[in-house]
Amino acid sequence: MNIRYLSPNTTRLMPHKPGTPSAVRKAGKQAQNSLTKDDREKLISRLQKIAHLFDDAVTVPGTSIKLGWDAVLGLIPIVGDASTTAVSAYFLWEAYRLGASRWTLTKMVWNVLVDFIIGFIPLVGDLFDVTFRANRRNMKLLEKELGRHSKQG
Repeated sequence: MNIRYLSPNTTRLMPHKPGTPSAVRKAGKQAQNSLTKDDREKLISRLQKIAHLFDDAVTVPGTSIKLGWDAVLGLIPIVGDASTTAVSAYFLWEAYRLGASRWTLTKMVWNVLVDFIIGFIPLVGDLFDVTFRANRRNMKLLEKELGRHSKQG
């Protein structure tokens, strides 16, 4: 039996971290180029579902107010806002993989930061989560960006 495979040293299994900014950009381009057209469509569909679930999944009976998991989880202090921000961070990563421009990603990050920071204010943050739909806004920005890409290519 080879003792090497029983070794607790797992560093050889870890992926190589890019050390320079150009290596990071190259790794990002590889992630963007690895998506097929079918993968891109599935990913866009998944992001649309996330935006719907987190921002306007349910209409409050008797009103036109729509709520999602962002508003519900925002009622839980700190943990709720942190968890919805984690979902928004996933949304941002997938937008990057889809090839969104740096400017669009900057606007998307701004939406997430505003939602996160104001969400920490008791009561005001909860009301803000109902009206400011960061994931829906980000989906609109991404669709606009991807529409621009499809017209060019």
